[in-house]
Amino acid sequence: MQREIVLDIEATGFLTEEGHRIVEVTAVEIKGRKLTGRELHVLVNPDRDIPADSTRVHGITNKKVADKPFFAAIAKELRDFIGDSPIIITCRTKENNYVLDVAFLNMEMKMAGFAPYKDSQWVNVRRWSEAMFGDDNASLDRVLDHYKIDRSERDKKGHSATLDARLLAVVYPKLLADYRKFVEKQKKPDVIHRIKPSQP
Repeated sequence: MQREIVLDIEATGFLTEEGHRIVEVTAVEIKGRKLTGRELHVLVNPDRDIPADSTRVHGITNKKVADKPFFAAIAKELRDFIGDSPIIITCRTKENNYVLDVAFLNMEMKMAGFAPYKDSQWVNVRRWSEAMFGDDNASLDRVLDHYKIDRSERDKKGHSATLDARLLAVVYPKLLADYRKFVEKQKKPDVIHRIKPSQP
């Protein structure tokens, strides 16, 4: 039974090149595409100010993380938890193939003295949603609505690495099943959107 990790992060901003850092990360374990109940959730002191605009998105304040560990202190625990398992994310790809979750986690791992995750580990299901539903309907909220998965808690509380990772873990098997059908119907190889790491 294949083990996969569904992951989400929150950060101080959008671009690593502007000095932004991770403030929260949650990794949710699934096996056979089902939740196992094992999770790793950490709040991280980013060693810099959290802009008010970012706090409005995820609700994490400077005070909330003031006594939390720096990323380097939790890097090994996170590294060990993820291991070599595929990492399932949903994240818009920006210019120059910049994917926020990938860029931030790899940057933080490198700063902590660890190797970045292998490209082959990352499975960005946002690309599946974009291919099937179009860019405007590919957000996590829209995908949850498409599959009639309750997201009322997200509406009330806003962004949260833990809530978003759990919701993604629930919708992921449904999305994967439909994407496989979509690829077969298109009669062309799945190169860009990569389903290979998540085969049974």
